[in-house]
Amino acid sequence: MLPAVPFHVPVPASEPVELFPSLRGLVADGERGDWAAVMAHLGGLPGLDDFVVACSQVEGRIADHVLARVPVGDPSWGVAQAMRAARITEEGWKIRGDGWARTVTPPQWAAFREHLNRAEQLLIDVTAREPRLGYAWLERMTTCQGLSLGAAEARRRYDRLSAHAPHTYIAGFRLMQQLLPKWSGSWEQVSAFAAELLRVTPAGSIGLLPVLVAHLERHSAAETDAEAAAYLRDPAVVAEIHLVADRTVRHPAFQPGYRVYTAHDYFAMLFSLMGDHAAAAPHFRALHGRRTPFWEWYFGDAGAAYAGHRDRALARG
Repeated sequence: MLPAVPFHVPVPASEPVELFPSLRGLVADGERGDWAAVMAHLGGLPGLDDFVVACSQVEGRIADHVLARVPVGDPSWGVAQAMRAARITEEGWKIRGDGWARTVTPPQWAAFREHLNRAEQLLIDVTAREPRLGYAWLERMTTCQGLSLGAAEARRRYDRLSAHAPHTYIAGFRLMQQLLPKWSGSWEQVSAFAAELLRVTPAGSIGLLPVLVAHLERHSAAETDAEAAAYLRDPAVVAEIHLVADRTVRHPAFQPGYRVYTAHDYFAMLFSLMGDHAAAAPHFRALHGRRTPFWEWYFGDAGAAYAGHRDRALARG
């Protein structure tokens, strides 16, 4: 008789609007076209990371004519234009697809670049008029990557954003992605930026999480499973991951807001891949059986991978 094989029921991804009841009202306001109500919600958020999550829930739901009619000089004009640009950029990425560059056809490239150039022009205007608007600079980091403007320009935009919104997770995440070898960067640049974040980011800040991106990407880039496993079990790597946990989710000052599930997803995934199921267990418990789409970046069958790692962690930790 064959041994019993555990069956792990796949866990679907949850969007922020499903995870946070406070976002449901924002979505309803956006779908109604109530721009004043949308801005009232956004204005009450404590920082750029929460602001960007909230905007992502309405960017595709609020009608373009609502955003377009916000006049120059209105305090919300920059946000409205940046939201329009974000939607144009998203449409461009959908045309391009998420495959390797060699799989993208010339017409797809042309339409992709047209969309991103259009978005970039809107954002140039916004950042010229409102240089303190981190949301617009963040979108300019996205267009920078898509238009292949290079790591130096990405860093310039990151620095402009960070001058007014320091230690944000999402800005660090975008720059870390730009510095990867697959985006014309190098592992030396990735390591240097991770070291910088560890040096300058205060304890309790969610801005340290991009350090974990560096480790996940190095793990994913390994040529063999054995090489990948060895990387995450290197004592220096293990120590650094625990250090980031101690200074983020384990720190009493940690206030992740709308990124709480993202934060625990990182550690649940990394500790599981390291084989440290006892360390992964508290993070799976904090996720309450939910997961973000983040797992899809690293697993083909993300729902099943999450369920399998979760069940092993909870059984052993």
